[in-house]
Amino acid sequence: MTTDIRGHRLSAEEARSQLEAGLEHYRSRTKQMFAALNDDDVHRQHDSIMSPLVWDLGHVGNFEELWLLRRLDGRPAHDSRLDQMYNPFDNPRWRRGDLPLLDRNEALEYIDEVRGDVLEIVKSSDLDPSNPLMRDGYVFRMVIQHEAQHQETILQALDLRDDLPPYSLGGDRSIATTRTVDDTERIAIPGGRFLQGTDDTTEGYDNERPRHPVELEAFAIDRFPVTNRRYAEFIEAEGYERPDLWTSDGWDWRSGLDVEAPQGWTRRIGGGWLLRRFGRVVDLDPAEPVQHVSYHEAEAFARFAGGRLPTEAEWEKAATWGPEATTPSVYPWGSAAPSAALANVGSLALGPSPVGSFPSGASAYGVEQLLGDVYEWTSSPFAGYPGFASFPYPEYSEAFFDDSEFRVLRGASWATSTDVTRSTFRNWDYRIRRQIFSGMRLAWDAT
Repeated sequence: MTTDIRGHRLSAEEARSQLEAGLEHYRSRTKQMFAALNDDDVHRQHDSIMSPLVWDLGHVGNFEELWLLRRLDGRPAHDSRLDQMYNPFDNPRWRRGDLPLLDRNEALEYIDEVRGDVLEIVKSSDLDPSNPLMRDGYVFRMVIQHEAQHQETILQALDLRDDLPPYSLGGDRSIATTRTVDDTERIAIPGGRFLQGTDDTTEGYDNERPRHPVELEAFAIDRFPVTNRRYAEFIEAEGYERPDLWTSDGWDWRSGLDVEAPQGWTRRIGGGWLLRRFGRVVDLDPAEPVQHVSYHEAEAFARFAGGRLPTEAEWEKAATWGPEATTPSVYPWGSAAPSAALANVGSLALGPSPVGSFPSGASAYGVEQLLGDVYEWTSSPFAGYPGFASFPYPEYSEAFFDDSEFRVLRGASWATSTDVTRSTFRNWDYRIRRQIFSGMRLAWDAT
């Protein structure tokens, strides 16, 4: 028997079927994403902070080959030159456009060849519980999540472009609400001990482990992510022109790029704002969570609003704990798998949903939209938890620890897959980055 992250017991046959379905689901999604793009979209490096999309395609196949065919099954390399070319540490993003990459058709042939061999292994796998890689299908789930995360990276690269023709995945829909809410409402979270992190070894990454006790002072936190309406007030109050709201590093970044609004915002003639999103220009929805802001922008807004960014421990307590809790919940709403009724994840809509759209997805404390819509900046540097152990490779997490330029983002965005969406997931990025689907919610010390 095996288990999944929600504690469901599965027979080996059920687990193998689930893993095969997951692999096929995300591969189909990858191909759908590329089918909507022309060769120039796929092959050209449109911005130095993002890879050519065809690099992501080949890298997904190479990662799968390394872990499932070679590490797991002992097979020889398909082509050893691919290991170097698709190694992200050997080739930072700004260099990948100069590599002799497989072209679109070659990359598709490569990932199909690898996948054919992988499915044979899945069908015959005994999911050996004595092997940490195999136990509960962990290594297969890792590969599934890896491809899903690159799909989100691809969407980031596309939304960064101001020359993108209108892009659609087909069936994209807006998730809206008619519920009227106060977008400045705060929730009081009591102080005390809670358990942060997870001991899950079915899906959770090493940086999410181990579960450990944390003591927090009482604090308050926004019920909802910060909206476009609130952020527009910051802009109209000349928040981008006031050095007193910014750290010295933040002001250097803002001045160097001459930034005056989040990525994708443009002023409308006569007043107000328009938003460029995936090749379309639409009216800015004041009720949507603001997205595409850097840590520096989030920090400056927090100072303007009289609050601060929460620590990731505060964020996680608001998401996983509650007045009567003795153990954390997998999701803010409990143990049910993410769905369209609970959160905006899985690219169901190519953008955030208005705040108030998911009352059923609230945490036990009543905090809403903690998963989905936008990742949320926290004030916490990226580091290992007490008792951290790297698994199965240090380059995923440990290599990024203790770099002062990184900050942790918590939650999930609208583009995050359901297989990556969980309350303990930790994202991280440079403080200057804003191509990610990033927003914020504020916190306050208890008074």
